[in-house]
Amino acid sequence: KYGADALRMGLIVGNTPGTDIALSEDKIKGYKHFANKIWNAARFVLINAENIKLSEKPDLDPNDQGSIQELNELVANVTKDMEDFKFYLAAEKIYHYFWHTFADKIIEEAKEKLKNGGEAEKLSKQWTILEILATSMQLLHPFMPFVTEKIWEHIPKDKEKKLLIIEQWPQV
Repeated sequence: KYGADALRMGLIVGNTPGTDIALSEDKIKGYKHFANKIWNAARFVLINAENIKLSEKPDLDPNDQGSIQELNELVANVTKDMEDFKFYLAAEKIYHYFWHTFADKIIEEAKEKLKNGGEAEKLSKQWTILEILATSMQLLHPFMPFVTEKIWEHIPKDKEKKLLIIEQWPQV
């Protein structure tokens, strides 16, 4: 009814070891809304960073450098949680980062710079949001493989296209 990705997230998030799982239709429906949020954020980024190559990192403005630093901290935290088999915690961290930091904060701030910013400022913002989207898809893939794989095939890559499932895990 709400999709396999929403069900997977509903089964993982909040499922701490030693407790009974609290699974309801509303919880799964909430993760369906999250899948829609991912799709809409990805569409915005892909439209606004159409000709950007991730391998050609521009000079980033301080705000974008901070966003990339925050992303790197998330990668380190999620990687540690995955290695420690704390999947519920890893999924919750990437969920909160993507929704509340990336979609609500970074993308909203990017809209003004993409519309009215100078060329260097615009390039910095385009590269940053594309980098965050690509890395977020890698981090979300174990939990939401269908929507992330579909978005991944639209992210411009310099090398031969690979499926997301066989891509290397993001490194800090």
